Amino acid sequence: MMGVRSDDWLYRTGWVLVRGFARLVWRLEVQGASNVPLEGGVIIAPNHLSLLDPPLIGCACPRELRYLAKAELFRNRLFARFIRRLGAFPVERGTADVGAIKTALQFLKDGRAVIIFIEGTRGTGECLLPPTPGVTLLARQSGAPVVPTAIVGSEQAWPKGSKLPHRAQVKVAFGTPVRYQELFGARTDREARDAFSELIMERIEALTHQLGRPLPRLRQGAGSPASPTDPAPPRTV
Repeated sequence: MMGVRSDDWLYRTGWVLVRGFARLVWRLEVQGASNVPLEGGVIIAPNHLSLLDPPLIGCACPRELRYLAKAELFRNRLFARFIRRLGAFPVERGTADVGAIKTALQFLKDGRAVIIFIEGTRGTGECLLPPTPGVTLLARQSGAPVVPTAIVGSEQAWPKGSKLPHRAQVKVAFGTPVRYQELFGARTDREARDAFSELIMERIEALTHQLGRPLPRLRQGAGSPASPTDPAPPRTV
């Protein structure tokens, strides 16, 4: 992959600089970039381990990304203009931000790529957290394909509580796209929504194995990672 598809010179420049820095400092390794559709709306759905995840996944992806960022970052007008140029749009954390959902849906309708961290918050690097409903909601309402995405090692590259990044190896893998409607049609019931979310998490878990740093899933309401003998969630209707 030689570059990123973007009409914005600032995004292209940032992509090249961040990718070069990531390769030098964190030995960034990217797998499956060819799985990301180069045209049309698409949802990139990764796990989340570090503050570095948005730029690292951004420079690993061949598409210009749009991503949610906490609303506090947009209070400074100059900084807000800068991060908007880099693809960010605000979301009020801890609330059902209808405006952010509508913005994401409009980006998908316009043929953009949107990144949504399916766990909703950063994990510890010990396991995958239960999925939040945002990815499935956008997939169902937009009809856009979802690319399950795994990142490993970023929690070591910039650990929680650390003021500065550390040297570590970071790997990113993009999986095969999947569409909600191909599995569940027009269904909107909770069983279908939960099954789709679990399927995406299954794919992400498999990708972490592929990257050589397996992260088991922590099921909803469970206190420990799912064991290999746990029943798998339904994949199809």
